[in-house]
Amino acid sequence: MADVLLDQSLFDALLAQAAASPRLRSHLLLHASHDEPVQRVCIALQPGTYVRPHCHRQEDKRELLLMLQGRMMVVTFSEDGRELSRHRLETGGALCALEFDAHTWHSLYPLDGPAVVMEIKPGPYRPEVKTDFAPWAPAEGDAGVAAFLQQMQRASPSA
Repeated sequence: MADVLLDQSLFDALLAQAAASPRLRSHLLLHASHDEPVQRVCIALQPGTYVRPHCHRQEDKRELLLMLQGRMMVVTFSEDGRELSRHRLETGGALCALEFDAHTWHSLYPLDGPAVVMEIKPGPYRPEVKTDFAPWAPAEGDAGVAAFLQQMQRASPSA
């Protein structure tokens, strides 16, 4: 695989794709195969995107989020949907990365503008092992998404 440069032109292209996407996000896989032992994904997020709270049930699926551009909030939840923590990640800020254990219910959203984040998880990726989505949060496209996202964002300071 050729070298991949994580530069502003790549971020701009991903953010343009995200802006044109109904989901308001896009991604670029940096690994060549689902079988690779480390899965690396650049994810571009536009304001208004909804990442349904979810967790990864496989024991070895720790997840690392590393901010590449912008700011975002990562929210963790209990099994029954109570908020447990909020972490503001920002490039050049006090906190630019966060790693959490498998079985951690989480969601994220950009703060005050677009954001680009790197997600790193152990592989291999098995598409047949489905991500567990929170039963207490609306599915993408459901009528309750806007209210859920607004409530999640209202509870968080953006500064």
